[in-house]
Amino acid sequence: MDLHTLFQSRCLVTDGALGTYYREKYGVQKAPELDNLTAPERIKAIHREYIEAGADIIRTNSFASNAETLFGDRLPEIAREDQLTKVYENVRAACLIAQSAVKSTEIQAARSAAKNAETRHAQGTADHAGEEPADREILIAGDIGPVPEKNRNGEKDADIAGEYRTIAKAFLDSGIRLIWFETFSDFDRILPAAEWIKENSDAFVMASFSVNMYGYTGSGSSMRDLIRTAQESSVIDGIGFNCGTGPSHLCRLMKRQNFGDMIVSAAPNAGYADRIENRMVYRDNSGYFCASAKEIADLGVNIIGGCCGTNPSYIRKLKAAAGNRPVARRLSDRPEQRAESEIRYDNNPFIRKLYSGEKVIIAELDPPFDGNDRKMSAAAARLKEAGVEMITFSDSPMGKMRASSVTSAIKTAGELQIETMPHMACRDRNAIGMGAEILGAYMNGIRNFLFVTGDPVPSGDRGSMKPVFDYNSVTLMNYVRQMNREYFSEDPVAYGGALNYGRKNIDAEIRRMEKKCQAGASFFLTQPIYSDEDIEKIRYIKSRIDTKILCGIMPLVSYRNALFMKNEIAGIHVPDEVIAQYRSDMSREEAQAAGVRIAARIAEQLRDVADGYYFMVPFNRADMIAEILEKLKP
Repeated sequence: MDLHTLFQSRCLVTDGALGTYYREKYGVQKAPELDNLTAPERIKAIHREYIEAGADIIRTNSFASNAETLFGDRLPEIAREDQLTKVYENVRAACLIAQSAVKSTEIQAARSAAKNAETRHAQGTADHAGEEPADREILIAGDIGPVPEKNRNGEKDADIAGEYRTIAKAFLDSGIRLIWFETFSDFDRILPAAEWIKENSDAFVMASFSVNMYGYTGSGSSMRDLIRTAQESSVIDGIGFNCGTGPSHLCRLMKRQNFGDMIVSAAPNAGYADRIENRMVYRDNSGYFCASAKEIADLGVNIIGGCCGTNPSYIRKLKAAAGNRPVARRLSDRPEQRAESEIRYDNNPFIRKLYSGEKVIIAELDPPFDGNDRKMSAAAARLKEAGVEMITFSDSPMGKMRASSVTSAIKTAGELQIETMPHMACRDRNAIGMGAEILGAYMNGIRNFLFVTGDPVPSGDRGSMKPVFDYNSVTLMNYVRQMNREYFSEDPVAYGGALNYGRKNIDAEIRRMEKKCQAGASFFLTQPIYSDEDIEKIRYIKSRIDTKILCGIMPLVSYRNALFMKNEIAGIHVPDEVIAQYRSDMSREEAQAAGVRIAARIAEQLRDVADGYYFMVPFNRADMIAEILEKLKP
């Protein structure tokens, strides 16, 4: 019987967590994968406990069998070839341990069956009640976790992909034909590895993802998108969800999905851990867990099991509650969510005007650094009076703390009855904080955002302040795209991205813009433009990608300001002929007049290429923007 047929015939039960149970059982905090070669009997004992508890599938102790785990701080000192050799040996050892555990269990089961048969024969009875069948088949899944990439010191994508292939090869060389990618956040690394596996074997490939209680992974992928990708792929045989949530939340999320005829696994955590003396401790709630897990099995799941916090006692109860039953019939009449192409911005005046072909005029203000909003509010009022249609608020640019862009946008919108758009940088908030901020802004009427990855923390502050970067601009856009589908479909959020036209490789920037468009970006804002050369770059970009671009205009207020922009702000080109129009002894009025004149000329040159103007207001000098707009009137 092949694995597809087996998984469709009955609901199988996997083992529970190896990592958390290993730490609980042996009172250590190290990774269990480090014992594969040094203390294999420890790992084998855990496998046997899970098998004896009724698990139909055990996962090899190889989730973290990667170079970073195995070498730790010594990793940079080790040649890449030696790293991969060690990874291969560790995974092979994990396979041998699991196979030994299964073999010894099979021998014990056969002996027990023979003994019971002798007893029955002696007693003249044929009662088999309560006995484990002697021919019980235990499957072994080769477990692959995400290979850490953040500390790989410039390691190329090909090197990371090679590590996944090394792990997979160790499974195939060991005779493992069920390969389980576990606790991933997207398909980026899985699909190339799965293609290699399929080219070299007939193995069954299961891809399992960790989602939060809202149904999103750490990279912003939604369950719905992951399921769709799996269904469309020719190299993924099954999809699953593990870790991240407890059984109740995972059950609620899975009820909302349409899996079609995919093989599906579910392995929630025991619940949510408590932190006790810097250790994550799970309470014993096996009865509750199994009741909720059975509810998941009743949704038509093919494989049910447990992740962090679950131990053999959980699996024993789970087997009794849900194991060996026919796979439940799945609901097939769930309404599909509105497709992305059907998302409409009928209630959004900014997007409606932008896509009607009219020039849109927006302006950016920096929120105050000291909590005093008087200058910001006065500048916002002057901008509205001058004809600005939407005011945007930067999010602590250059990594320097300012008032919240979101609350500044909410306050200004309420006071002036004008559309506002906060910028959101991925630098300062984790995934929870980012989602909470977006939901709070939405509750207060904000419907437009600019999403940016964010400037780095200034070098002098890096010892005391740490950037977050759970998302980058593209993954955050993907996250909000799913929020639009699932929560905001009647009145969706519009969002755009930054366009860095100053990159040396402009085609690489266009490719990044395409990724943002695929993630739902409706528009782009550029850095301030000062040169004819940069105008031509915008024209070239417009010829290559069909999107809306609002061109950045920022008047320079003095000779010193012009030199600062030219020499200290990366990605902005201020040509010498612009600098030459300023003098160090200019009065404020003279310098401001020069700034207005230059900015108006640039804006006029951009008239046939820009979809709108994005004015950056220097030092809250809104009168300068008003003068520029006056000059641009026909």
